[in-house]
Amino acid sequence: MAKALFGTHAMPSSLELLDEVRSLRQRVAELEAALAAAEAARAAADERDEAGDREPAAT
Repeated sequence: MAKALFGTHAMPSSLELLDEVRSLRQRVAELEAALAAAEAARAAADERDEAGDREPAAT
């Protein structure tokens, strides 16, 4: 019955591989979220620079 539900027998090495793939997908999602946050922060900084809100450099 389990074979019909899962489609095949799961080998221990297959389970380890599935765990690794799941972990890597989670890490990729975390990195994509961090990249999106960094891009948003940079875009906000660029908008502030274009608007002239930046303080003049000390000379």
